[in-house]
Amino acid sequence: MNDNLNNTGFRELLNKMMARRWFITATVLVTFMLLSFGIVVSIHMGTEVAGEWKELLLLMLGAFIGSYGKIIDYWFSDTDKDKMLVQKMDEEDGVSLSNTGATSGEG
Repeated sequence: MNDNLNNTGFRELLNKMMARRWFITATVLVTFMLLSFGIVVSIHMGTEVAGEWKELLLLMLGAFIGSYGKIIDYWFSDTDKDKMLVQKMDEEDGVSLSNTGATSGEG
């Protein structure tokens, strides 16, 4: 019974952690898309923008492009932390399918 509570606790922790990561990812991506869409619409409508606002807009766009790159790197990089999480989940299921000691070069 106690082992089942530990498994549930780890699963809940993992679910909360992933929910926060999805929220942050969605927030950055939606903000980046809205900013880009706003720029495209203002260009299409021929809106005049003062020099100071252009600099601020381009600075914000650059910051969100950097954030976007970090998000892509986070979600698509294969780290040891991800391997350890997969191994822990496998251990909870009673079947160990993952091997965190092996590198991709070994066959």
